Amino acid sequence: MSKTPTLLANYVEAQAHEATVGANEVISPGLRRLVLRCSDFTSATIEPCDVTAFRVSRNEFRHYTPALIEGDALTIIVQRHDHPGPTPGHDLVEGWAEGDAVKVCRWSSARAFTWDPAGVPGRGRQTAPGDGRPVVLLGDATVISLALCMAERAGRDGRDLVTVLEVPEADVDATRVLVPEATVLPAVEAPGAVLDAWIRANVDALRVLPDPVAYLAGNGPAIQRQRTLLRDVVGLDRKAVKTQPYWAEGRPGL
Repeated sequence: MSKTPTLLANYVEAQAHEATVGANEVISPGLRRLVLRCSDFTSATIEPCDVTAFRVSRNEFRHYTPALIEGDALTIIVQRHDHPGPTPGHDLVEGWAEGDAVKVCRWSSARAFTWDPAGVPGRGRQTAPGDGRPVVLLGDATVISLALCMAERAGRDGRDLVTVLEVPEADVDATRVLVPEATVLPAVEAPGAVLDAWIRANVDALRVLPDPVAYLAGNGPAIQRQRTLLRDVVGLDRKAVKTQPYWAEGRPGL
C-alpha cells in the first residue's frame, strides 16, 4: 500500500464518519462480518465498487468495500488473514469490540472501476429498470462485500448478474449463505486458477449474454489473466472489462 503524506491523512481522517462497532463476528474460519453504526449512515448511499478506509498509522490507510447500508448500519465482510508478515488492517479490525469508536472514511469509487446505471463504461446513460447490460462479477474472498452490494443493486435495477467467487474451502458454505445467487467454488493454492478454469469451461454461455460488462477484482495477476481470457477467448470488448486489484503476492499485507 502506498503511503499518504501525514497532512493529507489528517485531513482525510477529519472528514471521516464517527461510528461505533455494532457487531464484529467471525462467521467462518476466514470471514468476519463487521457492522458499524453511525447516524450519518441513515441518509447515506453506497454504489457497487465504492471503497472506504480505516487509518492504521500516521500515513497509512487500509481499504475495504462496503456491502450494505440498512438504517444506521454499514456492513462489511472482511477476509481474515493468517499469513506471516505485517497485516495492520487485519490486526486493527480483529481487535475491535462492540461499542468501540471507529472513524470510517468517506467512500467513493476509483474512476476506472465504477458501477454505471446502464453498464456502459464512462457514459452514465440512464435506463429504465431491466434495460441495462448484464453484469458478470468474478473474484475471490476479498470480493464478497462487492458481490453483496452488486446483488442488491442489480436486483433493484432489474439487471441480470452472474457472480462467480473462488474462496477457501472452509469459507464456501458461509459465502453461499451470504451470496445465495452466486456460484461459489473452493479455491486452490494458485490464486485465480479456479476462475480461469471456470471461464474456459463457460465460454459459450458467456458469449450468449447480450453485450455484458464484466467486473474483475481480487488478486492482481489473476484478474489480468482473466481479463485476457474474457477479451481473447470469450470475445468481450476491452472497454467492457473493468478491473480492480485488491492484493498481490509479495505486497504489504492488508
